Amino acid sequence: MSNATILVCCHKPDWFANTPGYLPIHAGKAISKYNLGIQGDDTGDNISEKNPNFCELTALYWLWKNGPHSKYVGLTHYRRYFDFKNKLPWGSAKLEVKPEDIIKNPPLIPDLDPIFKRYDIIIPMPAYFPVSAATFYCASHVTEDYDILQNVIKEKYPEYIPAFRRVMHDNKLSLYNMMITRRELFDEYCEWLFSILFEVEERIIYSPYPYQQRVFGFMSERLLNVWIEHKKLRALKLPVTLVTDNPNTYPNWKTGLVSLRWTLGFRIMNLGRKK
Repeated sequence: MSNATILVCCHKPDWFANTPGYLPIHAGKAISKYNLGIQGDDTGDNISEKNPNFCELTALYWLWKNGPHSKYVGLTHYRRYFDFKNKLPWGSAKLEVKPEDIIKNPPLIPDLDPIFKRYDIIIPMPAYFPVSAATFYCASHVTEDYDILQNVIKEKYPEYIPAFRRVMHDNKLSLYNMMITRRELFDEYCEWLFSILFEVEERIIYSPYPYQQRVFGFMSERLLNVWIEHKKLRALKLPVTLVTDNPNTYPNWKTGLVSLRWTLGFRIMNLGRKK
């Protein structure tokens, strides 16, 4: 019997992992037109109706408030799983596979006890950008939302600002809100995360564009990195297996070289600058 509960976030009919330790969950079930026949995030203490803005965080909140108190808990997606084999070259954050391939070889959770003797948390291998994470966020999303987020952190958790600046002034991030950690650390993280996001929610004006309305999913991707940085957690960074109908045939070693080029260029450009 597994000592882990790892959510598999789903929002529409599709294949999903249901092997020991994985718990498929219907994110945003309270407002969904589908009945997936799996656990919903709309029971007990929940924020399921906020799914358009909080994305997979509605499932994360459910796990925090209502989920099994397993030794290890975490979150993945119906088409994204941790690759525990970790055989990709440096800089390659994901391995793309076809649905039929993942069905033949479904993801399995290994014995986590040996891993957590050495590490505090498992997160995706970081993605690298040619610019800072702050610049990338403001170019891709709403700058005013970023400013509000930073102000809320300054007010509620000023001790986190140095870590926030280090993370957001660097050019790499672990994405997708994917993670596995001990239950006690998970509870601490959720308490910190949602106290920030609920305050930001009170202050922002939602964009009219549906993609930008997913603001808290975007913010939390950054905040997980900040939390890990501030607490100096030992993070095991693993590639992500991405299930896609059209896998990218771009060789992984070339992806690694692109990431290396971006990083070297970013470092050279920022030599001598204060963060």
